[in-house]
Amino acid sequence: MKKTLLIIVSTVLIMGVVYFAGVGFYSEKFSANSTFGTVDVSNLTLSEAQAKVIEDLNDKEFVLEEDGQEVARLKLGELEPEYKTESELEASYLSQDPTTWVNGFFEDKEYNQGLEEQINFSEEEIINSLSAQGLSNEEREAATDAGVDYDETEGYYVVEGSAGNQIDPSRLESAIVEGIQNENYTIDLEEAYAQPEVTEVSEEITSVMDEIESVSSVNITYEIAGEEVTIPQDEIENWIYFDSSNELIIDAESVKAYLSTLNEEYSTFYKDRTFNSTLQGEVTVPPGILGWSIDTDAEAEALISDIHAGNDVSREPIYYSSGGIAGAANDIGSTYVEIDLSNQYMFLYVDGELILETPMVSGKIGAETVPGANAVNEMLTDTNLVGYNPFSKVEYSTPVNYWIRFDDKAQGIHDASWQGSFGGNVYQSSGSLGCINTPLGAVEVIYNNVDYGTPVMVFY
Repeated sequence: MKKTLLIIVSTVLIMGVVYFAGVGFYSEKFSANSTFGTVDVSNLTLSEAQAKVIEDLNDKEFVLEEDGQEVARLKLGELEPEYKTESELEASYLSQDPTTWVNGFFEDKEYNQGLEEQINFSEEEIINSLSAQGLSNEEREAATDAGVDYDETEGYYVVEGSAGNQIDPSRLESAIVEGIQNENYTIDLEEAYAQPEVTEVSEEITSVMDEIESVSSVNITYEIAGEEVTIPQDEIENWIYFDSSNELIIDAESVKAYLSTLNEEYSTFYKDRTFNSTLQGEVTVPPGILGWSIDTDAEAEALISDIHAGNDVSREPIYYSSGGIAGAANDIGSTYVEIDLSNQYMFLYVDGELILETPMVSGKIGAETVPGANAVNEMLTDTNLVGYNPFSKVEYSTPVNYWIRFDDKAQGIHDASWQGSFGGNVYQSSGSLGCINTPLGAVEVIYNNVDYGTPVMVFY
């Protein structure tokens, strides 16, 4: 009995000695069956473990394959690696409880599965090593960023990016780290192909497509010449392009070209006019200075601003006008001067009411008054008419009480005290040099009832 008790006590004492010896041993070392990443650090001190981890990693070699064929090898120690494992190793070491060292012999302890944050390789050395083995990006196809393109049928659409086959050293580095963790030392080089920086779901693309949708769907309607003209959406799409920064630009020249087509259809400049005259009924009046057109420069700027704003707009365009009613199909209106050269008679209408009718004298044969749809562009009183008479070959300066110029050929309406009579065939024997000689009382009424821009219709 005493012998048995002695054996038990001795055994317990021995076990206690062994246990506390183990506590002492593992208070300075990693426990049994401990691995850091893929490296066995069992029974090693912290410094020994660090040295072994670095040595083990430096010795690892990766085989790079492309299309199933080996194309290169990379040994990690030759890539100027930077290891930041010390702090993680220390944290792992300090997390151990040396009093439970016995458990280490019965269970595995794995530390650090996040090597990607603790290992860096020189991308320059990766490139140099690959180049030395015949893998250079110079002869490889670069990745293509996603972009936006236009087709007359589809409109604007996204062109997907593509990877090409250039090698991205950062992606290759990630594949190497993943291979270390998975203990897979063969890498398919396709995993390291450079990817597009801009994809079809990148904000640069989605924001552009959103802006295109906003811009191309805007509804802009012009009220012009009594009609409503809505700019077609596909027309607006044709004005859009993108700069190198994917900024949406609206081509001002294309906008002006479109506005010019509207001018061709609606503008009253440089066009024959049908005019309902007092004595002859409907007559054709050739173009003069009277008219209006869309101011393409100013309107293009305003239109581009409306499109960028993305708001539906209905308005009149910005006009340039030399008289009459800008933007109207019949821009003569109801207040105008009518000069009937065939009948040598002049009429003044104000707000549609005939205010004055008077005989007059137009240009003589050889200096005939030039017909045209014109407008008052100069008004003077008590002035001198100066010029050169090609018939008498002398310069002249003649005083008049009223002067109303109506074109760009120095033709105007004025009193003519030297005329003994007006109307009939007087112009054939005593005609002017192109102006409209008018009785003083009549020209005074005209002067007091017209203004700059009042239409003056001159016709035969």
